[in-house]
Amino acid sequence: MAKLELDETDVKILRMLQQDARIPFTKIAEQCNVSTDTIIRSFGKMKEREVISGTTVLLNLKKMGYEYIASFFVDVNFPHISDGIKFIREIPEILWCVPTIGKYNLFTIAIFKDFSRLSEVRDLIKTHPHVISVSTNIWVGEVLLCPENFELNIKE
Repeated sequence: MAKLELDETDVKILRMLQQDARIPFTKIAEQCNVSTDTIIRSFGKMKEREVISGTTVLLNLKKMGYEYIASFFVDVNFPHISDGIKFIREIPEILWCVPTIGKYNLFTIAIFKDFSRLSEVRDLIKTHPHVISVSTNIWVGEVLLCPENFELNIKE
């Protein structure tokens, strides 16, 4: 399929939908100074070409009691990357764990209600026999996560 060239209206549609996926096409049309039919056709074209592949809800995890979102960059002995991924994905706070290319070969995102559990999980990851090193970054500011991309293992 040929690459879809987006015009100014397409970009405005996408930006408005990124802010609120439930915004009515009539409101988008008003903001873009075009007819609702133009918005419907543009949306349909982008959906058909898979520029738009769905809609989702963004979660504010702080409102759900999760005070910390952290990234773990993990270096695992190369032939054992899949074992490392399997081990890490079994940890309930882990939302996402994928292989990467670079200084570290795994990238992980996790959520925590308290800092002590974050430290425990970091130390747990280090116990895996094929983990060489773990680097941790804690996210700051407002973070909204798209649950379509993460496995939420929320337990009370």
